[in-house]
Amino acid sequence: MSKTRKYISLFILLGALTGLILSWTSHSPLQQWLQKITSPINQGQAGFALGYADTVEKVIPAVARIYRISIDTSANLALLEDPHYQQFVADEIVAEQGTTVGLGSGVIISTDGHILTNHHVIAGADRLEVALNDGRAAEASVIGIDPETDLALLKISLPNLQPALIPLTDTSRPGDIVLAIGNPHGLGTSVSMGIISALGRNQLGLNTFENFIQTDAPINEGNSGGALINTAGQLIGINTATSSGSQGLSLAIPISTASQVANKILRDGMVIRGWLGVTSELVSQHTTGTLQQHDEPEKIKVTGVYVGSPAHKAGLQQGDIITGFDGQSSISARAAMDYVAGLAPGTRLSLTYLRQGLEFTTTTTLGIRPISQ
Repeated sequence: MSKTRKYISLFILLGALTGLILSWTSHSPLQQWLQKITSPINQGQAGFALGYADTVEKVIPAVARIYRISIDTSANLALLEDPHYQQFVADEIVAEQGTTVGLGSGVIISTDGHILTNHHVIAGADRLEVALNDGRAAEASVIGIDPETDLALLKISLPNLQPALIPLTDTSRPGDIVLAIGNPHGLGTSVSMGIISALGRNQLGLNTFENFIQTDAPINEGNSGGALINTAGQLIGINTATSSGSQGLSLAIPISTASQVANKILRDGMVIRGWLGVTSELVSQHTTGTLQQHDEPEKIKVTGVYVGSPAHKAGLQQGDIITGFDGQSSISARAAMDYVAGLAPGTRLSLTYLRQGLEFTTTTTLGIRPISQ
């Protein structure tokens, strides 16, 4: 057999083997899977989500745009129309002479039309208008406010409202993806995305009671009061603030706090908290000359006592150091304040304190915490 015939026979054999291999692999699970995920026909089908559009679509009907209408009879129309002046009127629209419209967002939480938002969104309003994503609008009434958490509860009267889905238990953790939905700068309903950066942020000086979710999802002017949701479409927070001058630092009030406030307003018309009647500060290393160890209980120094308050009746004095309540050491100043505020007025409270190096224990009956405006 000549060399030419040998080569021809070899090529024929190789071709036959190649055909058999290709025929087998075209029906193999691996080849079928590769074809499925690369085929243009199959892209975007269930199991290969290209984004969170379906999640957002379910939540958007529950997010409202809020317009705070304020009337100032002493306003100077010429001044309000001056473009140079308008640049300093942040997040407000000059509607007509003496009238300004502030922008914000809110979240529908019941089919009866209850809406959660921030107190600062509605503060100073003469009238509140709410617009929904489906084009409907209604005037809102204020059911109650809680300035100490910067929350407010509104109500509108419209049929077929879709409330946000609230989780029974919030298992959010740092690193979870979140979506912020609101009305930034009055542009209309918008969505931004980020992750949870931290939980339990406090002592920021924004509210009396702070327990913020920190996220890097952009929250701009007009987003306040809007929804912070997880990828399951559940409401986990009410967007409230962003740090001016910082990027990627936004704050939301946890839905656990917001739900408690809303329930108390619905039940009592206001948020009623226990009250001891002291002003205080932490005893720091600068005053004690020592470094506080991690998880070591903080010491709360009484800087003032309201006359006639439960603390005054219990004999507390300026300079006393409170170390615990009801037999439990005070782990932090925030936890101590939250503990007292969480008790009902009329509750008997045992507190331990130091005075001139000696420890004392006394009891008193809590009063009603004055309502901030």
